[in-house]
Amino acid sequence: MASGRICLWLLFMTITQVVGEDIQSMIMSLMIDSKFQCANTSCLPFINVFTSNIMNCQVACLTQSQCRAATFHRSTFNCELFDNMLNQNESILADIDAVSMNVISGTRFPSDQMTSTTTSSSTTTTTTGKLFKTSQVIEKRLCSLSSQSSWSQTATTIFGSQSGTPGSNLSFLSSPIGMYYDGFNNMLFVADSGNQRILQFSLDNSPSVAIVIAGSNGYGCNMNQFEAPYGIGVDSFGRLYVSDFYCSQVVIFPSNSNSTTSGTLFSSVGLATSISINPLTVSFDDDIYVVSYNDSAVYKFVGGNTTAMIAAGGNGNGYALNQLSGPVGAYYDYLYTNSLYVADSGNHRVLKFPSGSTNATYGTVVAGGNGAGSGANQLNYPRSIIVDSSGTLYIADTNNNRIQRWLPNASNGTTVAGGIPGTASDQLYFLETVLFDKYGNLLVSDRYNNRIQMFNLTTC
Repeated sequence: MASGRICLWLLFMTITQVVGEDIQSMIMSLMIDSKFQCANTSCLPFINVFTSNIMNCQVACLTQSQCRAATFHRSTFNCELFDNMLNQNESILADIDAVSMNVISGTRFPSDQMTSTTTSSSTTTTTTGKLFKTSQVIEKRLCSLSSQSSWSQTATTIFGSQSGTPGSNLSFLSSPIGMYYDGFNNMLFVADSGNQRILQFSLDNSPSVAIVIAGSNGYGCNMNQFEAPYGIGVDSFGRLYVSDFYCSQVVIFPSNSNSTTSGTLFSSVGLATSISINPLTVSFDDDIYVVSYNDSAVYKFVGGNTTAMIAAGGNGNGYALNQLSGPVGAYYDYLYTNSLYVADSGNHRVLKFPSGSTNATYGTVVAGGNGAGSGANQLNYPRSIIVDSSGTLYIADTNNNRIQRWLPNASNGTTVAGGIPGTASDQLYFLETVLFDKYGNLLVSDRYNNRIQMFNLTTC
């Protein structure tokens, strides 16, 4: 490698087949900045396919019965499949343009039955001194969502008060905003802003009692305190990132932190709101995206570097396509579209930016942009976005108290949940963050109702 370091990243890819009650799995290792190559012709690839990303290269290998290993080349999108890689360790070469993988164990099955992908691992140091990096959970749901997917119009309160009452004990919330979903453990992390703390709780037995993993030490900007925690994210090492809006800073907490843990200042960002993390990078660390409401910009911290660059906006508050107006949410879609989506809240629109965008990049309006309103072609103060495998957007249309689905290249959205303010189970009141769990259910932080709502997937 150019840096002189020899680093291999190891991820375990579990592909799940669901046919009735039958569940099978396949485990693969993933080695970043590495390629398979040897001097003889016995380990040449048996086929080359061109795929848009590494996830599709993994799928291509698992759908070929003879494939034992693969290398994906980022610059050319070439996916090399190998059927005779008997001595894989001696055939690995460092290459910052490549990502390689090999089949470890499991039962292989055909591509038309592959329905879910999960990534998880733990940090391990081998006897050779090579560092193996922990991966974030990367989840494809048990079905591929489409324009025909639907959700129950009445939600279940999975945490907080069903009636919307705020509270400070470990069963209640006060103004929940940001969320992070750990699909491998089916856990939810919540920025409980009004209580100046970050909570974690299990969805397996909800509603349950939460534990505090950061904050809960009063109102302040010390490293064990918050004034208004907003965005949260977890990187590939299990570190927790928290943006504190009124403290204008982002703080990192180690894995397994609690209320007694003091964090470390990551960066100062003016009125920091949401956080999005890209774990599939060419550098050792993840890329961190942080929205600055104050600067009308999205900052990118490349490879965990604490020096920020502008990924979107940063050209003053405005309506031009290289400007933002009081943005709140950002989502970097590293799984499907390799693009940055920004909830340009003050302009009532969602913008899409390509990978590698800067302050000179003009975004594309992919939802809204027709003034504030409740029409099908309008949004009113959108605050978060999530993207499914088809590139369809699901938007927290906050002042309309609804979740909008916006298909690729569509000029109108459709409401999939909510639409009327209130505390009833079919209502929302100033929703903040929208996520999917691993079953395709919609999770919503219903801020002014002080609760987390789940809209169950009813039609895949």
